[in-house]
Amino acid sequence: MSEDVTVGLVRALIQNLKGAPEDWAAFALVLELDGQKVSAVHGFAYSADGAASGAAASPSSIRPAVAAYTDSHYSPEQPLPVALLVQFDRTNGRDEVTFEDTDRGRWKVTPANFSTIRHELRPQFS
Repeated sequence: MSEDVTVGLVRALIQNLKGAPEDWAAFALVLELDGQKVSAVHGFAYSADGAASGAAASPSSIRPAVAAYTDSHYSPEQPLPVALLVQFDRTNGRDEVTFEDTDRGRWKVTPANFSTIRHELRPQFS
């Protein structure tokens, strides 16, 4: 079941991806959660040559897929994480979702980390 909801989450992000070049090869998107709702979606899309572009999606457009995903991993009485990092490599179809339970600043883009975080978040599946 969790594989199906992961596919649904990645598909919703692809269908609603904004700011990515047409020939993007991978993305890393941070989904910020506020209670039961998605409050922001931001990150990077990567071209095959490694160039990173800012990318985003409308929180409301992916909310059903995020709810299905979190519902499959958390019981109703459990608190949801504060963020999810969704990484997807279009060239090989691999994906990974990482949960952040408490640190809202873990994947924040700031002036101090702008030049490094886009590389740190890039999907690197072994």
